[in-house]
Amino acid sequence: MRPRTLAFPWAIGFAVAYAVLAVAARLTVVEGQTVSLIWPAAGVAMLWLLAESPRHQLRVLLPLTVIHGSVSILTNAPATIVALGAVSVSVQTWLTVVLLRRWCPTLLGAGGTESFRSPRTLGRTCAAVALGSVAGALIGAAGVLASGTGWNAWVPEAWFARHFTGMLVVGCVGHLAWEWHTQHLPPRARGGSRLELALLWVVSLASLVAIFLQPLPLVFLVVSLCVWSAARFPTYLAALHALSLGMLGLVLTLVGVGPYADLGDPLEQALLPQVFLVAVLLTGLGVGTLSDRIDKLVARTARAQERAAEQAALLAEMTESMDEGLIVVGPDGGIERSNGASRRLAHRVLPGAADAAALAALVELIVSPSVENTGAVRAELGVGDVQVPLDSGEEIVLAVSRAVLPPRPGEADRPSVLLVLREVTEHRQGLRPLVSFASTAAHDLRGPLTAIRSWVGLAAEDLDADSDTLLALQRAERASGQMAQLIDDLLAHALAEAGDLVPEDIALTGADGVLTLAGDLLGPDDVLEVPGPLPAVRADRLAVRQLFANLVDNAVKYARPGVPAHIEVTAQRRGSRVVVEIRDNGVGVDEHERTLIFQRFHRSDTVRSGFRGTGMGLSICQTIVHRHGGTIECLGAEPGPGAVFRFDLPAAEGDLGDVLPLPDPQRAARASA
Repeated sequence: MRPRTLAFPWAIGFAVAYAVLAVAARLTVVEGQTVSLIWPAAGVAMLWLLAESPRHQLRVLLPLTVIHGSVSILTNAPATIVALGAVSVSVQTWLTVVLLRRWCPTLLGAGGTESFRSPRTLGRTCAAVALGSVAGALIGAAGVLASGTGWNAWVPEAWFARHFTGMLVVGCVGHLAWEWHTQHLPPRARGGSRLELALLWVVSLASLVAIFLQPLPLVFLVVSLCVWSAARFPTYLAALHALSLGMLGLVLTLVGVGPYADLGDPLEQALLPQVFLVAVLLTGLGVGTLSDRIDKLVARTARAQERAAEQAALLAEMTESMDEGLIVVGPDGGIERSNGASRRLAHRVLPGAADAAALAALVELIVSPSVENTGAVRAELGVGDVQVPLDSGEEIVLAVSRAVLPPRPGEADRPSVLLVLREVTEHRQGLRPLVSFASTAAHDLRGPLTAIRSWVGLAAEDLDADSDTLLALQRAERASGQMAQLIDDLLAHALAEAGDLVPEDIALTGADGVLTLAGDLLGPDDVLEVPGPLPAVRADRLAVRQLFANLVDNAVKYARPGVPAHIEVTAQRRGSRVVVEIRDNGVGVDEHERTLIFQRFHRSDTVRSGFRGTGMGLSICQTIVHRHGGTIECLGAEPGPGAVFRFDLPAAEGDLGDVLPLPDPQRAARASA
């Protein structure tokens, strides 16, 4: 946020404040010297320029130079000190503000909306003030040297110290006051009360007076009071507290009281109390900004915990409202989590039992089902389907998918497993009649169709090559061939959807790999590229052969005219699944049709006019993948042309028995549902 142009009343206020403090500082010039002992007006100059827009800095620097020179003339300063002193103040103020706006963009006046809220910002502010004070001290000391009066070795140090102290004390406290009155500041996470604040001030003032009235060097004890203030109260109040203690110490020294009053040189008497003032102020500011940082982290942690609690509550509500059952089985076989749907299923298996015992019994049936209750011998059951017998004599079919969860830090290497259960009893029971119907229909249609094709072929052999009847018979023969292909596809689709599945470990590459067999579908110039060995899968061998054969055949069939097909197959293991990608360089699939092509009989606009087909191949592929618990999608090839078919199948290694221990009903009884 860029600072706005400073309003005229505020500019007048800054000018008057600078003039008053400059006159007061010039009154501290001791006999024989030309430089004042303090210069708090330097902090006013810094705030004035910070409050002004960077585009209008001359609106501050020119009046500042004139006011400083006028005060110096009115207090009888030598001409060289008047000129170079005014220049030094303008240069140091400009340099300090430029560095602050570059190094601390979060500050008010530098583009931000806050004051010193972190130790880093405070440190950079001190560095900017120090560099500006060094530049001003070099110019101001040159003016004293040129004047020929009041020069000694302490002049550069004294000039630097008074301006550094003025900018740091007045500037920092004023900037904190600016934030205090314009921004909403949160209270301390563990802040003190008003009674404690009053007690702090009473103890601090009494302690400081007592320390300065006794002869021992115990001034360092004041630092503990600054730490108390900054740790328990806002940084602005802590800065006011430190400023009050430092100013009181400076006043006591100037009136001849305290450990610094015995110093003979007036410059030393003024310099050391200013060092004390800066020390207590930086202590308060340092602890205060560190406390601000801690408060911010505490508030951020609290907000993160609130969001996490809200997300956990939302997740719990979502899982409880799901129709699918969710069960998390821990590394030791105990039930760690479950939702309402899984508990309802468990109580159908073991009515009247406690949640933990019923869930343990359900998981045991899922993890180690008997062979007769799986898709190995039941045509209507897919890979991952489990038939669960009930005490009532009924049976339910559950589609089970598994996902290995990452282990928690500090726990055993064996991870937890998420089981997702979906009841598909009615759907699976309706598939067996469909399989029987499809087989019967295909068999009954094939016989007459084969006879038709044979008689048409014989009739065509007896006709002349230029006969119109021959042309009609050839069309009939092609039509009967398409009908035969359609019947074969319908039968393949029915078998893929509800045929017997016998899962086994299947190699994708190698001499007996399914890709080697699919390579027989390639033309003489076509290329099937497989970069390296691919992970094996656990699936039905005939179904997987048909899956890869259909996809490779599609890539060859729908190659661009005159361009040999180039097919690349990659696969990688992801948890308990193997993700396969088949990429081709063919005509591709329009984006709006990449989901439609998996529907039965659908053929995309790109291939409908120029390529033959029944529109069943990709539907068969989708059915095979779904029955193996996976998904298939069509993507655009990058860079094109072509298409990418991505699907996943169960991995051959990492069987559930390797990562999911059988639940112990006695141990599971103590698990929380």
